[in-house]
Amino acid sequence: MNTKPTGFNKEFEHNQQLFDAALDEFIHRGYDNASINTILKNAGMSKGQFYYHFKNKEGLYLACIGVLIDKKTEFMTAVMATAEIPENVFDIFRVRVAFGMQFAQQYPVINRFAESFIKEQGKPIYDTALATYNFDDNTAIDTLIQRGYQQGEFRDDLPLPFIRRVFGYLLTHAIDVTNMDTEDSFEQEMNYLITFMQHGLGRDK
Repeated sequence: MNTKPTGFNKEFEHNQQLFDAALDEFIHRGYDNASINTILKNAGMSKGQFYYHFKNKEGLYLACIGVLIDKKTEFMTAVMATAEIPENVFDIFRVRVAFGMQFAQQYPVINRFAESFIKEQGKPIYDTALATYNFDDNTAIDTLIQRGYQQGEFRDDLPLPFIRRVFGYLLTHAIDVTNMDTEDSFEQEMNYLITFMQHGLGRDK
């Protein structure tokens, strides 16, 4: 895994303005068509200031993704800490989907950037971001699955390693089978996916 990029991890003049301008440009023009000159003009920042903190456009884009990940992790940690969490592993993921929608409503611009990032799938910048932040790290998912398996929530004719691989893959690649036209449709189809996994992998009650 690559080293996490710097940039917005440090406070500097025009920090927030640069972040806001970068999100706006990446959301509306995509990574390939985004212009550093436009971003800097809208942020009121010189090229000298920019290149002191960022190597290039890729570095800026990856730093924006870092802020997205940090914000969502902070949000999810806070709401999960105070919420009444169900015992069933499938219901836990339904709750996480609902909280994810709350995050989208509270941070609409950051959420639109997340949606624009997903649209970069198949392009080099998408692969670079996945390698940089190791989105395929399923440690948290594995922990929940292990607990659910011990509690008898999964079919006993399927081995735990297989369940882990299938569950982890479907969740981390959910965008491939869900509709992102609206937030409501995405939430609904994520719940369809969880129901599908529950009836395919879960133990019949």
